[in-house]
Amino acid sequence: MTNAVDSQQNGLDHVVVSAGTPAEWLEMPQDDWMSRLKALAKGAGVEGAHWVTLLPHHGAEFTDSEYERYVAMMSALPHMATVDALHGVRFVWQMGNGPRIIVDPRPDGHQRFAATVEALRLQGINPDAVDEVVLSDAILFPAVQEPDLVVVMGPANQIPESMVWELAYSELVFIDLSWWEFDASHLELAIDDFNRRHRRFGGLDS
Repeated sequence: MTNAVDSQQNGLDHVVVSAGTPAEWLEMPQDDWMSRLKALAKGAGVEGAHWVTLLPHHGAEFTDSEYERYVAMMSALPHMATVDALHGVRFVWQMGNGPRIIVDPRPDGHQRFAATVEALRLQGINPDAVDEVVLSDAILFPAVQEPDLVVVMGPANQIPESMVWELAYSELVFIDLSWWEFDASHLELAIDDFNRRHRRFGGLDS
């Protein structure tokens, strides 16, 4: 898997957006979910990104009944598919030739990392063969590119609980808005900030 520093030469490829809580996601009606997915595709598609991964910012895990409701709602959306990652099921939405939007409602990035490592162990993979590339491929699946940019919808002094690996090579842009306020223009603003500055580690408030 190519890292984000190398991919800069080829433009923006993978954007991670961290916003809202699982409870807010479940509360959002299907029509609003379609609008949100289209907004993500529009905002990222301006720069030709191929992947957007949507994760919660924080919050409690779904209960079993809540997860069943969430799966039923997301499965009913047009253009939505599911993929089996080592750390669990992920939804993938794509309209036409636009960016693929990966939707993962689990708010605990440490748990996602631990589940991936355990799944690799259960597959009988030699621990000595589990390097950064193997872990990255498994954690980010089905995306095939390290994130170039992480957009955090929340205060700049609060790192999202949903990410661990995704922060390793990415630049951060914070936009202090709620889940309900987000639209395509905010993602376009974050990408514009990303493009205006030279490559460096650290965050930028928008």
